[in-house]
Amino acid sequence: MAHITVLTIGSRGDVQPFCALALGLQQRGHQVTLASSVNFADFASQLGIPFAPISGNYQELMSSPTGLEFLEGDNSATLINDELRWRQLLEGWNACQGSDLIVLSLLGLWGYHLAEALKIPAILAAQIPIASTRAFPFLRFAERTDQYWPGLVNVFSYRLLEFLNWRKNHKLFNQFRQEVLHLPPLPWAGARYRRNPPPTLSPLPTINCYSAAVVPPPSDWGLAIQQGGYLFLDTANGFTPPPALQAFLEAEPQPFYIGFGSMISRNPEKLAQTVISALEANQQRAVICSGWGNIGKANLPPSIYMIDEVPHDWLFPRVAAAIHHGGAGTTAATLKAGIPSIVVPFFADQPSWGRRLEQLGVSPATHPQKGLTCDQLTSSIQAIVDNASFREQAQQLRTKLQAEDGVAQAISIIESYLK
Repeated sequence: MAHITVLTIGSRGDVQPFCALALGLQQRGHQVTLASSVNFADFASQLGIPFAPISGNYQELMSSPTGLEFLEGDNSATLINDELRWRQLLEGWNACQGSDLIVLSLLGLWGYHLAEALKIPAILAAQIPIASTRAFPFLRFAERTDQYWPGLVNVFSYRLLEFLNWRKNHKLFNQFRQEVLHLPPLPWAGARYRRNPPPTLSPLPTINCYSAAVVPPPSDWGLAIQQGGYLFLDTANGFTPPPALQAFLEAEPQPFYIGFGSMISRNPEKLAQTVISALEANQQRAVICSGWGNIGKANLPPSIYMIDEVPHDWLFPRVAAAIHHGGAGTTAATLKAGIPSIVVPFFADQPSWGRRLEQLGVSPATHPQKGLTCDQLTSSIQAIVDNASFREQAQQLRTKLQAEDGVAQAISIIESYLK
C-alpha cells in the first residue's frame, strides 16, 4: 500500500471533502497524511486522520481588511503574502517526505513543485470545473457555448488567468524551487511552456469531484481530465442536536436554512436583517447558522433559531430549502439532501453555482450579496413556497446523486497512478 499526502488548505468547504477522501484511502489500506490549514487539526484528529499543519488560519485571513476586499472581488488583494506562502511551502515540503503520491486541492496547487522534487505523481482533485475548455469561460461554467469564436475566447480566459497567477508569484516559487527543492526555475510564462516537463505531471491529472449530472463534462477535455463525483463526508451520525433545535424543526411550517459558511460580510447585521425581514414577509421560519461571518441578530423573533453550526448532512434533509452563498461544498450538500436553494453569492465560482442551480430547476433566482434587497429575497422565498416543482426537481436530482460514489471513483483513479 502507498503513502499518500492529501494537501488542501482554506475554509471548511475546502477541507471537509478531502477528509472523506482521506478516510476512504485509509480504508483501502493506504497510509494517509492530511496536510492542511492549522485550524483544522482538531477536526482531522476527531476523524482519526494523521495531520500535518500548514500555516494560515483562513478564518483570520478572510476577516482581515485585505480578506474583506478579497471577498468583495478585489483581484488585487493579496490574501497570502510571500512570508506566509514560503512557510506553507516549507511545511508542505516536510509533510510530503516519503510520499508515493500527492493529492492536491485547487488552493494547494503549489504542491506541483513538491511532487516534481520528490519525483512522484500528483493529482489535482477539483471541486469546480477548472480545466481549459471551449465550452465555457474560467469560473463561468453555467455559460455554455458551442460557437467557434466564443469558444476560442473561453480557452484564452484559462490561459490568461494561469499566466497572470504565475507572474504574480513566479519570483517566490522559482526561489523556493532553486534554494529548497534544488530544481531549475520554470520559464517566464510558467510550467505550461517548459521544454522537458516531468512525465507524471504533464499534463497534471485532474479528477472532477462533482457530479456530471450537475455540470456535464465538455467534449474537448482530454484523457487527463477524469470525471468523478462529490466527496461526501458523513458528519450526521455523530451529531446530537440540542433539544430546542429538535423541537424547532418538528414545528410547522418546515423552516428554511440560512447560512453563508466561511463568507464574511462587512455588515453582518444588515445581511441578517434583510434575510429575517424577507422571511417574516412570507411568514416563514428559519434556522440560521452564524458561520465565520457571525451573521446574527441580538433580538430574534420566535420564528428564528440561531446556532453556530450544524452538520449539513444532518440538518438539510429536515428543512424546506436553503439560502446560502453558493460554495461548492454547501451547494453539493443541498443537492444530496434534495432541497431547493436560493444562492446569495459573494465571489469566485459562487455565482456560477447559483446560475447552475437555476438551470437545473432547483432554484428560483441568484441574488449577489452585494446589492441584496429584502424585496428580491422575499420574491424568491415566495416562489419556493408556492411552486412545488423546485423541490420535485431537487428530489429527482438527489436520486441521481445517490447512484454515485464520488469517493470510490476518486480512489480508483488515484490508485491507477500508483501502478
